[in-house]
Amino acid sequence: MAKGNDAANSPLERASSPSMDQKMALAKRSSHEGVVAGAKAAVVAAVATAIPTLASVRMWPWARANLNPTAQALIISTG
Repeated sequence: MAKGNDAANSPLERASSPSMDQKMALAKRSSHEGVVAGAKAAVVAAVATAIPTLASVRMWPWARANLNPTAQALIISTG
């Protein structure tokens, strides 16, 4: 008794159709767009938080000279 290719007889293989292929392509595209949008949001958030932090530290020469970056960030975030 030859079984043949069991994968070809699976429900997923039988259900493969143009509409299923379109759904898969749409899911991949949507997933990729979500990743790109998340990366862009992360870059914007990083820049938006870095600019005020760096500007404040530059205005406080004593803090810049005597405190480590973590302490400087804590002072700026509470101020």
